[in-house]
Amino acid sequence: MSFLSKLSNSVFGIFNKDTKEENKEVKEVLQEKLKIEEKVETEEKIEPKEEVKVLSEIDALKKELSSTFNNLTSMEEYWEAIVAIEAVATSCASSDKNFSDKEREKIKTFIQKINPNKEVPSSIKEKIDEIYVNPLPLNKAFLLAKDTKVEMSVFEDIIDVVMHTDGVKFEEKVVLQAWHDFKQSA
Repeated sequence: MSFLSKLSNSVFGIFNKDTKEENKEVKEVLQEKLKIEEKVETEEKIEPKEEVKVLSEIDALKKELSSTFNNLTSMEEYWEAIVAIEAVATSCASSDKNFSDKEREKIKTFIQKINPNKEVPSSIKEKIDEIYVNPLPLNKAFLLAKDTKVEMSVFEDIIDVVMHTDGVKFEEKVVLQAWHDFKQSA
């Protein structure tokens, strides 16, 4: 074997050895991360009893919002509140990059419950449709919410309901924490 062949084998052998060790380390880290993610997914899958809890929370929110809506002085304030509720709910639901059909349906059901007999003006419908297509980042949804006469705690409850719709995700927990941070800094 020539000197160049020996040198080449030793260099590539070292390279391959390092690469194998690095790959082993990367593989171990990825396996550990996967175990953690599986544990979180297992712990946070939605249970049938949690579905009942979500529905009861929606009913409680409906009652809370009914009294809030009675205190609004104009239809403009009412529709601003509806748009803000949609914005906060869709912002939370889309935070995990998977705005599921189940979440969309729960939000729409909730809005229908609090707005059963009112026809939605076309300008408001356009805003809501745009929010569903392009959910607002939480900071912008917060600003919309802040400009309404709806208590901020109601929006927190809405975030909580959305979080539990298809199982609590890490990103949704981050949304709730960010909401608390926005409230404190406002």
